[in-house]
Amino acid sequence: MEKLENFEYMIEASNVTKRFGDLEVFRDMTVKVKKGEVLCIIGPSGSGKSTFLRCLNHLEEIDGGTIAIEGELMNPKDKKQMRNLTTKMGMVFQQFNLFPHMTALENVMEAPIIVKKEDKGVVLERAKKLLNKVGLGDKMDYFPSKLSGGQKQRVAIARALCMNPDIMLFDEPTSALDPELVGEVLNVMKDLANEGMTMVVVTHEMGFAKEVADRVIFMDGGKIVEEDKPEAIFTAPREERTKAFLEKVLM
Repeated sequence: MEKLENFEYMIEASNVTKRFGDLEVFRDMTVKVKKGEVLCIIGPSGSGKSTFLRCLNHLEEIDGGTIAIEGELMNPKDKKQMRNLTTKMGMVFQQFNLFPHMTALENVMEAPIIVKKEDKGVVLERAKKLLNKVGLGDKMDYFPSKLSGGQKQRVAIARALCMNPDIMLFDEPTSALDPELVGEVLNVMKDLANEGMTMVVVTHEMGFAKEVADRVIFMDGGKIVEEDKPEAIFTAPREERTKAFLEKVLM
């Protein structure tokens, strides 16, 4: 296992390139995330944001460059190492991907028992605490069909947290929700940020990025156009492309 010496970053993606056939989604992407940092990635649809996130936890294979998680370089040929590294990252998707035949509690418990072979009793207690944490203590026995979109997404967050990840990745977690349900999911994410969870969030929620992010990356056309603290990005962007994007989305 190849370890980076004296690693400073929880995530260190260096010169990462990704293609789908002839389409180059991005080239030479370099992104570093420190422990406890909240990084928000914003930009128009099709700019490569979600694909980059999927590369971080190996849902997509990269075509160039390297990714290190907690100082350990990912080696896709080493299946055991990849499994260990990817379980350090919890992922929350646009769509909730809950098992329809399982209750909220069963959905949250499934992965630690099946993937990590953890004791069922230990997982049960942790799952209950997490559902209480996301405000769903009274919905543990509900099936997904009986939950609102916001409630389903909060179950999905609890499910990701039940694997005890060191890093949380969020791929536009509110984009499938009715506007009035967005706040309840963002509030859970704010709580996680306040607790010091390392987070990478691809989002269209500019208010969240402005309030919660330590750093914001603006992507367009498969490139990082601008990267800075949120107050700089949102009040005084340097790049014309960033200005034009923000003028449209903040109207």
